[in-house]
Amino acid sequence: MTDSTPTSSTPTDPTATESAGTTVTATVRGIELGRARPEIIVPLVGDDHDAVLAQADAALKTPARIIEWRIDRFRPDLEDSEDHRDVVLATLPALRAKLGPDKALLATVRTDAEGGSRRIRDLDLAVLLEALMGSRRAGTQSQVDMIDIETSRSPEIVARVITTAHRNGVVVIGSFHDLEGTPDEAEIAELLRSQRRLGADVPKIAVTPRTARDVLTLLSASLTVASERTGPHIAISMGTLGVASRVSAESFGSAATFATAGAASAPGQLGADDVARMLELLRP
Repeated sequence: MTDSTPTSSTPTDPTATESAGTTVTATVRGIELGRARPEIIVPLVGDDHDAVLAQADAALKTPARIIEWRIDRFRPDLEDSEDHRDVVLATLPALRAKLGPDKALLATVRTDAEGGSRRIRDLDLAVLLEALMGSRRAGTQSQVDMIDIETSRSPEIVARVITTAHRNGVVVIGSFHDLEGTPDEAEIAELLRSQRRLGADVPKIAVTPRTARDVLTLLSASLTVASERTGPHIAISMGTLGVASRVSAESFGSAATFATAGAASAPGQLGADDVARMLELLRP
């Protein structure tokens, strides 16, 4: 298997990578999530073709090895799902070529229900994500390496997207965003476990802290799940109060953190260069 071929890391997947026989990781383009220092993910939030490619240029100058395309921010003037899908697919080849062979591309459609910018039906979401992944059966390799699916969508749609992703060698981030507060530690941990049971290679939860203790709750839950060694996950406490969770990811078991090369995609994100320095300074 070459570095350009994503490796799924679900516990039942025979291609999962294990460290010392116990720690499952997810590998894409030679980037191994779940081992050592957390990866930095930089979002592209441009609203048209030129803006996305310009932001990609800026992202390439940072230490980030995973670039996230926030497709919900792209062409907000197009409300029709089919029209929107057409322009997204038209920009995808240029973005993939811009990133080159060593950067992984994560495609995300964050819906308005979880803090994103696009209202979209579950079926239309599945069709868009499937179109982005392409089809190995058609003899083509997916131009996206990772896909984000909100696990709060209908179970049928979540299962459909995950199945399509794994069929096409695409790593799945199963995400959930609490925009109101921070669940208790047991609930956060169980949510991450349930996302993995659904087939997500990298479960992800982002919560909104109201107090400093909420941040500790998120970090403790992350550490608990990491200690189970079932695979990589991402755990984030958003906003200014939660910044500590973004730079202490390695100590508390989170496999990646989000940072910026310009405009942010979520509250509390810091510049990628600053995050890289802090990750190094705070290495346990």
